[in-house]
Amino acid sequence: MIINRYDVKKRASRVVECNGVLYFEIHVAAAAQKEPMTMYEQARALLCRYDELLEQFDSDKKHILRADIFIREASMIDDFNKAWEEWVEDGFQPARATSTGMTAPECFLVGIVMTAALK
Repeated sequence: MIINRYDVKKRASRVVECNGVLYFEIHVAAAAQKEPMTMYEQARALLCRYDELLEQFDSDKKHILRADIFIREASMIDDFNKAWEEWVEDGFQPARATSTGMTAPECFLVGIVMTAALK
């Protein structure tokens, strides 16, 4: 079995590929460090970033198997869901789990971990 690790750091790899499956580490909307962004804005920016990452690794949103969403506060879920529903391909919704209590710096309202199949 071949396991490929990309952008390896001290504690984790940004992406791991094994048996045709991509495992992404948590990503956040990096722009939120520079200027305040709403949950909706962060979600849109983050999902656009995942479009880029999926394309870079020969996948796309139709091949997402699972998304784990971490949000700062439960009251923000509707704003996240609005962005998600605009982005996700109808008929290709992945398995999804959402939890609260994100531990990243306060400027980040949402983080997403995805697992996707290669095309």
